[in-house]
Amino acid sequence: MNDQSDLHAGTIQAAKGNDDQTLFVKVTHRESGIEIIPHATVRFNETGKEFVFSTETFDASHAPQTVTLELTHADGRMFRAATGLYYLPNPRPTQSITRIDSLHGVLLVRSNGPTWETIFPYSFYLSEAWLASDPGNLKRFKDLGFNVLHIVPGGAGIGYDLDQLDTWFDEAEKSGLWIMYDMRGTYQNTGYVRSQVERYKTRRNMLLYYTADEPDGHEDDPDAPSKSYAFIKSLDPYHPISLCLNCQNYYFQKYSAGTDIILVDVYPIGTNTSHSTKYQTPCNDTYGDCGCDNCITNPTSPALANIPSRLKLWSSFRAQLGLPHKPIWSVPQAFTQQDFWTRTPSPQEIVAMILLSLNHGAKGVVMWLFPTAGEIVGVASKFSKIVLAREGLGAFVSVAQAMAVPVSGAESVDAAMWRVGNRMMVTAVNAGEERVQREIRLEFGKGVKIKGLRDVLWGSGGWEVENERVLIRTNRDGVESWVLVVDVEGEDGDVAMN
Repeated sequence: MNDQSDLHAGTIQAAKGNDDQTLFVKVTHRESGIEIIPHATVRFNETGKEFVFSTETFDASHAPQTVTLELTHADGRMFRAATGLYYLPNPRPTQSITRIDSLHGVLLVRSNGPTWETIFPYSFYLSEAWLASDPGNLKRFKDLGFNVLHIVPGGAGIGYDLDQLDTWFDEAEKSGLWIMYDMRGTYQNTGYVRSQVERYKTRRNMLLYYTADEPDGHEDDPDAPSKSYAFIKSLDPYHPISLCLNCQNYYFQKYSAGTDIILVDVYPIGTNTSHSTKYQTPCNDTYGDCGCDNCITNPTSPALANIPSRLKLWSSFRAQLGLPHKPIWSVPQAFTQQDFWTRTPSPQEIVAMILLSLNHGAKGVVMWLFPTAGEIVGVASKFSKIVLAREGLGAFVSVAQAMAVPVSGAESVDAAMWRVGNRMMVTAVNAGEERVQREIRLEFGKGVKIKGLRDVLWGSGGWEVENERVLIRTNRDGVESWVLVVDVEGEDGDVAMN
């Protein structure tokens, strides 16, 4: 597919008391026996270091080829690991290829030529019935600023009128919408899956597949996503697969094994987290359904705090279980009052949910469900300009990892930064609902020197720079969010915007 690949070194734990932190690296292509990286170095606890190597020794194949990593310490200790690397043959010219940048967790797409394009997904799940109600609706949706078309199947069997779907997909290609193809009702039926994958895998605007929708909540066979994953990959290895998990931890390891991308739908707004208003039963760790699994809402823990809590918990699961890192996309609660939820989220809460997800590592946003309240549509559309601008928030998230920014003066404020060269994107969210007249301080480390506040892309002004290390603001008005662009100097400024 391309003539170079990247291998990202993992994290190695150093023995206590060892002063020499250097490890010598050798990477070998097992099938040919050639050392594709014969000499390199990495330090203990260093994560995400990139090594560029030629793939001339690789034969294009649909089967994985083994790459071995050998790390040697000066005292003779050795660490070994191996992984499978797919070096696929070029597909037909008329189809897209989507790959995941494992270092940054974003999608890279090649279509209509040799150039790879970075895609930051920002969209809604879309009602098929609404789309079918007016021929102009797909254009209206695109014009709102979204870049992914994820149509929710509404009928029996496959769930779509496939001829109508072909028409929509043709229109989507012309307008620049990427397809997230939903097989929620059929992903366990190999006949249905085969017919759908074969029909759509060669489209130029095919982005990825979506198989299981809340399989943990519906208690699908925990092995079903993995079986479907293997079958789809045998038919189409050129597009990733996604699914959405609903529960805090119900067979997380099993369900998450059957996907390349994990979506998370935490819906904390307007729900009673201790008593189910739908089923009139209590909700606790082992019983009940309140619409937000094991969420906590009380005066000291605002509802919005459940979003970063879930993302941090899943990150800890991956680390403890030794699972591969997989991108997580957020599914913000963007629907109106219904069932468990006694009110519609406010526009301020919509933006807060998006930013809290990004602050804690999410690499895509697909809200549930369109159409929705006009004020939600309005703010989601307006915020698309902040996310999808050429040097907007999505561009920073796509090439850098979120780094937590320490906050003082307000426990309910959550902040993060993404550093690209000598510019930094900073986001801050006040998750608390009450207005507080108190100074907020975003405090940056010694490796960062703030030269100036370039722009406030979202939220009210009032931010000032103090001693080249701190951004301060004197009050906050309940749930509020900010997106700031800051000019900086200091270390770690070598990442470049694509």
